[in-house]
Amino acid sequence: MILSIPRRLSKLASIAPILAGAAILACLPAHASSHREAPFITTQAKVDNTDVYLFNSHENGRSQFVTVIANLQPLQDAYGGPNYFKMDPDALYEIHIDNNGDAREDLTFQFRFQNLLKGIALPIGLQNIAIPLAQPVQFIAPNDPVLNVNVNVNEKYSVALVRGDRRTGVASAITGFGTWASAFNKSVDNIGTRTIPDYAAYAARHIDAVNIPGCATPGKMFVGQRKEAFAVNLGVIFDLINAPLPVITNPK
Repeated sequence: MILSIPRRLSKLASIAPILAGAAILACLPAHASSHREAPFITTQAKVDNTDVYLFNSHENGRSQFVTVIANLQPLQDAYGGPNYFKMDPDALYEIHIDNNGDAREDLTFQFRFQNLLKGIALPIGLQNIAIPLAQPVQFIAPNDPVLNVNVNVNEKYSVALVRGDRRTGVASAITGFGTWASAFNKSVDNIGTRTIPDYAAYAARHIDAVNIPGCATPGKMFVGQRKEAFAVNLGVIFDLINAPLPVITNPK
């Protein structure tokens, strides 16, 4: 997930991502996260949080906002079908922010997911056979069960902001700005250009303006794939640094 929040909410003192319960999270990379993490968490790829970022927003007119990004589920690519990289509905994904440097969370964003299987069937012979694919045809609409009947699994998520201790603090729901909706749609993963001709435009339709409890100004939120800007050719590095510097640092 990517969160753009008013700076006064996050004082930028420090950010303390803590693996609590099942996971930490913020945003899924488009084709690959930069790396896998510690050995134990590699056995639970859906909650493998590889990177967390926090920085002043560089968008026009949003200098008073900070952006929080976390990458999860490393090494993604379009050949990872047919199930791709859905979030775990049994996991609690959290981003912890420490505003005073005491190594304890002051703000916690908690994400929970729900995957709704439609069981789309196609006429094959004399029967309608449920397909094992994410979709049967091309689509461009948001991942919504009404607007987009061609998505076989509709991924939805809800977010709560907890102030204080993540277990005992006060939790409030983050809702859609102007809609007050408490459930949001996660974009479908980047399957390929025949299925989603313009993935950037499609994913952009899943950037939601949100009401953040305690803030008069709306923030922005996105959950879905994003291409990891961190570029290092890890394969040759782990092979006893088997390449000259121009190859190691080549983003292609």
